[in-house]
Formats: sequence, C-alpha cells, structure tokens
Amino acid sequence: MADSIRAVAPEELATIVEEGSEFRGNFTSSRPIIVNGRIEGDVRAPAVIVTNSGAVQGNVEAKTISCRGSAAGVFDADTIELSGAIAQNTVIRAQRLNLKIVSTSGKIELAFGQAVTAQEWEPPQGNGELARKR
Repeated sequence: MADSIRAVAPEELATIVEEGSEFRGNFTSSRPIIVNGRIEGDVRAPAVIVTNSGAVQGNVEAKTISCRGSAAGVFDADTIELSGAIAQNTVIRAQRLNLKIVSTSGKIELAFGQAVTAQEWEPPQGNGELARKR
C-alpha cells in the first residue's frame, strides 16, 4: 500500500482496489483510482494509478495514468508514466509520455501517430499539473 499513499495527495479521496481483489466490468470513478489488485474492463477516472502489485487490462481513460504494475489494452490520457510490464499490442495515447521500461525479449517497437518534440518535464505532483525542468 506504500505506492498508493505516495501517488495521491493526503487530502484527496481515492477509490482503491486492494491487493487480492479482482474486478471485471466497467469501472468509473469521480476520484482517482488506485489499483493494487486487478481490473479487467473499461476504466474511467481523473487519474489511474497502478501500483507494483496492480494490473489493468482493458480501455483506460484518465487525465493522468501512472503504471508500475501490469498494463494491457488501450491507455488514453494527457499524461502517462509507465515503468511496469506492458503487454504486447498495448496502445498508448498521450500528450506527455514518460517510459522507464526494458524489453525482456528483443527490442521495443514504438510507433508515433504524429511528429513529436522531446522535452524534459517532471511528473504531476498530486494536483495533476506538470512542472517543466529548467
């Protein structure tokens, strides 16, 4: 649960899927969703945080997505940070993308749907706002 405590500001309420829990179906919340367990289905929330023990498989829409666990499906957000296990054929759509991944079998293939410019930036600090590095 240590990941979920750092991922959301203390004063902010969140929907938590605890480790050992599994949810199948459409999952919508007006609060950030912290996934320590497993979700299979469509997920919509202002923010989705998948911790090291968490897994999400399906279509995920949020303003920000942070995944340290397992990701499979289509992930669509303004800002996405990935450092966990990403399944083959997973689609990532984002304005800002931060990857900390290593392939366990061969090379990683990354295809861009449009031209992009690389910039250094800091991940959101709990309020969803980005701070550029200076």
